[in-house]
Amino acid sequence: MQVQKDYIRTGILESALEEFSAKGFRNATMSSIADSCNISKSNLYRYFSSKEDICHEILAKPSWEIKNALKILTGTELLMFSNDEIAQHMTEALFPVMLKYRKEMMIIISSDAPEEGVALKQMVEKELMKNFMAFDPQRTPEGFAASLVKMLMAGIENILVNYISEENMKEQLNSLLRYHLRGVLAFSMLRKE
Repeated sequence: MQVQKDYIRTGILESALEEFSAKGFRNATMSSIADSCNISKSNLYRYFSSKEDICHEILAKPSWEIKNALKILTGTELLMFSNDEIAQHMTEALFPVMLKYRKEMMIIISSDAPEEGVALKQMVEKELMKNFMAFDPQRTPEGFAASLVKMLMAGIENILVNYISEENMKEQLNSLLRYHLRGVLAFSMLRKE
């Protein structure tokens, strides 16, 4: 029986993360992952039975941290603050996770995300939608809130892909959140008239 080595397992996970973020989950293969970490494909299968298993391990910790950040982002207690203060709270909760797990989040948000990533993305969208609807639940149509969430997710993906500097990423995230919160509030006010 061959003993698994931690450094090989870590190398596989690091190589797979690079493969998934560069090629997309569907285009990455077990062969390309094995090649990129300089091990044989048969050795790779001693550690993981599939790329889904690899991806599950890669996304486990980021998923947990995203869910924790979401608790801060979706509390109705935020409604006692101004839009700019809410955006700041949301930025402070989300930005460290985005920074630490940039590549993992790109896998989750991408159009070819694995099932686990799709499920996490849907859960995030559902929780954010609740937050947007909390501003005026009787007047905010579900379709409008869903559209806002889709645009917000697209904006986050754009930030993850296009902004390198930490300061610029944080500034863009805060601007995006302020913009969306103002849109929700403005729509709510228009509906009251």
